[in-house]
Amino acid sequence: MSLACVHAAERIDLKPGDIVGFVGGADVAAAQHTGHLESLLALAHPGVRFRNFGWEGDTVFAQPRDFNFPPLPDHIRKAGVTVIFVQFGRMEVFAQSAAEFRAAYEKILDTFAQITPRLVLVTPIPFERPPEPLPDLSRRNGELEKIAADIREISQQRHLPLIDLYYALMQPTERFTEDGLQLTPRGHGVVALAFARELGLKNAAKLAGNSTWQEKDTESLRQLIIAKNRLWFDYWRPQNWAFLGGDRVEQPSSRDHRDPKIRWFPQEMQKFEPLISQKESEIAARARQGAPN
Repeated sequence: MSLACVHAAERIDLKPGDIVGFVGGADVAAAQHTGHLESLLALAHPGVRFRNFGWEGDTVFAQPRDFNFPPLPDHIRKAGVTVIFVQFGRMEVFAQSAAEFRAAYEKILDTFAQITPRLVLVTPIPFERPPEPLPDLSRRNGELEKIAADIREISQQRHLPLIDLYYALMQPTERFTEDGLQLTPRGHGVVALAFARELGLKNAAKLAGNSTWQEKDTESLRQLIIAKNRLWFDYWRPQNWAFLGGDRVEQPSSRDHRDPKIRWFPQEMQKFEPLISQKESEIAARARQGAPN
């Protein structure tokens, strides 16, 4: 199985100028705040940009948003994404419609394929047995294995690259969750290293005693990525969405007090764009310095 995964991963050809989008639920959303995976990918592919669209609670069945918030595909198109890493399936085992996972997964892949044909499928991370008295979610791994098997089969049928995190993390070198479900900060590093192995990346970093990379330059790169991702998060998931584009755009506080015809929130949001670009320039320069020969 591992050889098949590596073979599929070798078809992932990222080039400078590519924009990679990560989509999925809470695991994907949390990864942007630690920067482990993105730092490894940036080192391997300097000049590639990354956009995290993970959202807590997102599944293949639904991606609920605030009133008038644009749907996920619209955000992916607007960002100019050329490659999408699709990571669903972990929380779907708790849904009543879990048996319908495959049909819903195929449907969402069809939607993403209309944006770009360059999709990379990622199997879900297995659950761990937690310390007592917490419930043992690892008992659901049998159901999760069925979902992972569906994703593997779909990757073969659609000739899409596969990152098999379920298989890679079934026998981990250390714990990576705090309660069997939520990844620890260090756990994100453990998962990122498994991801890198599936991709066949050379000179993967090593974790220090905490959640940092041992290599000083790699850790510095990770910190830059965390800063960039904070800007990106605030840009695409603004906390003031109700006033920006939701159900409070007509409120006086949403408009310039000198000229009510002027909505000043949209203008403020545009100021994020050069800040993100500046951080990405710093990331690309740092990644090129530390990229393996």
